Amino acid sequence: MPPIADKQLEERILKAAHRLWKMRGEKGLTLRAVAREAGTTTPTLYKRFRNKEVLRLALAYRVRDELTADLLSSPGIEHLHRRYLAYVEAHPREYELLRVSWGHFFSAPRPVRNWLMAQLAARLGGEPEEYASVYDGIFLLCHGTSTLLTSAPDEGVLAATREACIAVCDKLIENAAMLRTTE
Repeated sequence: MPPIADKQLEERILKAAHRLWKMRGEKGLTLRAVAREAGTTTPTLYKRFRNKEVLRLALAYRVRDELTADLLSSPGIEHLHRRYLAYVEAHPREYELLRVSWGHFFSAPRPVRNWLMAQLAARLGGEPEEYASVYDGIFLLCHGTSTLLTSAPDEGVLAATREACIAVCDKLIENAAMLRTTE
């Protein structure tokens, strides 16, 4: 009789990888450690994830989905960038994982981008794509700020960096109609 497949194994592996990443970052994410933490063997883990990069990318997609869900629960567009920065400050290791994986996400659907552009179009008129530069500006400001927030030397620098980003993002939203591209 063939062995019964463990339907929960992939979930256990990803949860174990997440715990290890949160504790130790890149250094903690070895396939042997993940297998041990997930209660399986290294060869079994290799059957699901052919190498560390594939496992790290699967974990990055999971974290991206978590951040996306958090951002899409924003009560309004003025809260989006604040939630983004708050997520980064609460989950710095997860953001590091996203930071090293951004290149994989740009060809995938971007629901936060679509949501913000649709919200701006509903509020200010026009088509959602006309607000792409506003989204891009907010994303780039938040991403750059987040990179700084995860390495800020002290609370004063962290607070000043956060507040500057929020103020500029607020101005981008406030002036989104003026930044709209209608070509």
